[in-house]
Amino acid sequence: MLTSIAIRPRKVNIIILMLALFLIVSPAYAASIKLNGPLIVDGDVSQFTVSPDGQYVVYLADQEMDQVRELYSVPITGGTSSKLNGPIVAGGNVFSSFVISPDSQYVIYRADQDIDNVLELYSVPIDGSSTAVKLNASLPVGSSGVRSSFHISPDSNRVIYLADQNTPTVAELYSVAITGGSTTKLNDPLVADGQVLNYRISSDSTTVVYRADQETDGVTELFSVPLSGGTVRKLNPTLVAGGRVREEFAISANNSHVVYMADQIVDNEGELFSVPITGGPATKLNAPLAANGDVDNFVISLDSSRVVYRAAQDTTFVEELYSVPLSGGSPTKLNQPPETDNSVLEEFFISPDSSRVLYSVGEDGFSSAPVTLYSVPLAGPANASILLTEAVTIEESSERAINPFGLLLISPDSKYVVYPANTTTDETLELYSIPLAGPATANVKLNEPLADGSSIEEEAYQISPDSKNVVYVAAQTPDTSSQLYRTAITGGTSTQLNDPLVAQGRVIQSEISPNGNWVVYRATQDDPMTTELYIVDDIIVGFTTESASIAENADTATISVTLNAPALTPVTVDYTVTGGTATNGADYILADGQLTIPPGQPGGEITVSILEDDLIEDDETVEITLSNPTNATLSTDMFTLTIADAAGNTVYLPMIVR
Repeated sequence: MLTSIAIRPRKVNIIILMLALFLIVSPAYAASIKLNGPLIVDGDVSQFTVSPDGQYVVYLADQEMDQVRELYSVPITGGTSSKLNGPIVAGGNVFSSFVISPDSQYVIYRADQDIDNVLELYSVPIDGSSTAVKLNASLPVGSSGVRSSFHISPDSNRVIYLADQNTPTVAELYSVAITGGSTTKLNDPLVADGQVLNYRISSDSTTVVYRADQETDGVTELFSVPLSGGTVRKLNPTLVAGGRVREEFAISANNSHVVYMADQIVDNEGELFSVPITGGPATKLNAPLAANGDVDNFVISLDSSRVVYRAAQDTTFVEELYSVPLSGGSPTKLNQPPETDNSVLEEFFISPDSSRVLYSVGEDGFSSAPVTLYSVPLAGPANASILLTEAVTIEESSERAINPFGLLLISPDSKYVVYPANTTTDETLELYSIPLAGPATANVKLNEPLADGSSIEEEAYQISPDSKNVVYVAAQTPDTSSQLYRTAITGGTSTQLNDPLVAQGRVIQSEISPNGNWVVYRATQDDPMTTELYIVDDIIVGFTTESASIAENADTATISVTLNAPALTPVTVDYTVTGGTATNGADYILADGQLTIPPGQPGGEITVSILEDDLIEDDETVEITLSNPTNATLSTDMFTLTIADAAGNTVYLPMIVR
């Protein structure tokens, strides 16, 4: 809400509050900074991730020795990179499954660092301030090493991992402090040939739930155990002969329940169950299934209120979507009756605010069949489903039969869906957004016209943390090189973010920093044969209010030009008087000029001298326009200053009331 206050100063600074408006009007790109250190001949950066606090980038590269991948970190604003792993044995490598702790203090990585082909687990401070510590205990001869499925507890205190640490080829579950020390086996003793197969950690870091054939070989069941070790509880009841707990299970966000799929009651009939995480009676969530029916996928809402699942519950071979309370109750069908031979397809999504479900309908198992996208309230009813897209046929791989729209993204504020589709040109994927609540007519194409024969890069796009923008990779220029662009989630002109690419260069991967200020990307920008790591300011410069008033008897008005975030490189922008009723030299003095905002500064100032006269006259205006930014793009580019006659001697400034 905007309001105004009356003040009577002699000298007034008009402070334009720093708001993130993103109405882009300039296609200029910002200057990038290379993050990786000098690479050896034929070296490449192969993978990277940004720390949760946005302060570091951790990357994998054969930076010092060709074909030997090692792990590095570098401040996100650039500087000297630090090698994180210890010396690697001949033939060794750091593997791609490294993880940064939620508190951004440690990196956990897997490598055959000490013994070639023996994969072990290590912990190292993200800044490289001390040497890496091995987390697993000594492995027996013949061990396959630590598996790739290791995780850090949400409180960043412990690491949970699978390894055949006690007996070769027998995967068991272990817990260790993130700084190292003695390891604790979490599972109970396994039956001969038994294995721990997969696990989940509760969000409160108290409990690990794991699936294993712990008691009977080949019969997978579900167990919970304290994160640091202790009494193991079996969560499922006795299974029917031939039954098993299936691979997919999940812990509710409030850590009260575990939801799992199992043929618990009828052999070879997968049903859905909910059980308290501390143990107790399991409740079947689905209604009776149709002949040969199965529950084959489910998602728990983030508010832990409901479970949405897909099953052939009402009609044989027709998969439909249902919603049920987490602790059990009557399921509600979410989709309207599909047409003949159609089903709800396997992947569906619940919005972050737990308000709506996003799903697609098509001929199940066929990637070339027409599909449509819908959204519906979390608890239904089915007749509240909203059509988001008309039927789209995508001639692609069989993976499209699971999710024909590729990577669907729901914005963090739960207002928009971003998805790829070949709506306009067959076999040409383009990027679209639409409000999650529809209607289909609000659908907007995000990319600009693509080069002939090209598509947007699938899974190479991301929504900004504030839900205002989409960053994507596409070939929008005649030379067909894939470049990095940003556009408003509601559509509009796209802005190129990467520096100009060398001939045959391309952008491969990108990630928006958690604070939304920067974009880190991997590209063959300087050499078409060398992939390196860069960061670019996602900097926007402009007036963030459109107008303000000042009394004629004020000496000066200092107008703030703000950035959405401090820049890594100098930002310049031209300013000029382009209109208004006041006369330059009689009512005010402002020459055209250029404003430079140094790196690290939040903005700059334009000073207008105000000239008082003794005339009784109407209020007069000065219109100031920004243009030609460098290392930034423009948002609000025009500001109107009203000079109020001195007789009133009252200034009205806009302010935000929260």
